[in-house]
Amino acid sequence: MKNQRLAVGLMIGQAILFSIETAMIHHLGSRASAMQLALLRSSAGLMLVGSLAWKTGWSVLKTSQLPLQLLRGFVSVIYLWVLMYSFSHLPFADATAISYTQAAYIAVFSALILNERVAPFKWVATAIGTVGALFIVKPAFLDRNIVYLVALLGTSFNGLSFVLNKYLQRPGGDSELTTMFYVNAVAVICNLPVLATTALPERTVWPWLSGVLIFGPVGMYAGIVAVRYASASSLGPYTFLRLVIAVIGGVVLFHEIPDLLSWLGVVAILSSCLLAVQPAPRALKAAR
Repeated sequence: MKNQRLAVGLMIGQAILFSIETAMIHHLGSRASAMQLALLRSSAGLMLVGSLAWKTGWSVLKTSQLPLQLLRGFVSVIYLWVLMYSFSHLPFADATAISYTQAAYIAVFSALILNERVAPFKWVATAIGTVGALFIVKPAFLDRNIVYLVALLGTSFNGLSFVLNKYLQRPGGDSELTTMFYVNAVAVICNLPVLATTALPERTVWPWLSGVLIFGPVGMYAGIVAVRYASASSLGPYTFLRLVIAVIGGVVLFHEIPDLLSWLGVVAILSSCLLAVQPAPRALKAAR
């Protein structure tokens, strides 16, 4: 139970950090390209790995799962492009809501890849959270904007990368720092061409780049560590918390007042998190 609480705490911390990051990306808009932001974020991620692994040195590069590490890296870089693009071109609350339909993908991939037995009440928690997200994002598809479709389908890559984190760190697998190194190394390589094709952002926007230079990499590391201490399917609904934070941030920062359905969505998301953390009936019987 202690490990579960630690994992939940890390997921909550990640939600706060990612909310700050995406708010800054949204503020930047088109003043920086998705590939530029992705390159900066992944480069900062490598620097974070270096600072945390300075005692272990080159051992952080050692892996017996190189093909899988590279696959996880490519999956992550695709979602990184989707994230940067969607938060630069969509309303903040809509982009956040769509990105956090990932809990449904996490539940599916946990069952398929990790062979986790996802208890029925956790499927219910995932369904409640997804419905809550749809309540908030309800106007999104009325404009038939292709950006919404890209964001919705692209979120599946985030759910897949979340589950691959757990798979890579199974007993006898790689450390969280090794996983984070390869994720960011692949992203740096994939985004390097932007240096030759796009001019650097204006100096006036550099303070806002702290979102991808600081908050994003630290939030990524928190999520990678979290799956070491709890099952991926049990943590999936907690990814919805960033949506709740986004709604509150929209009220405070952007003076966007949610309507009734949006508030119902927030309640549904919080309910799904509370339901997901409950121990399974068998675990309760064993504890007695």
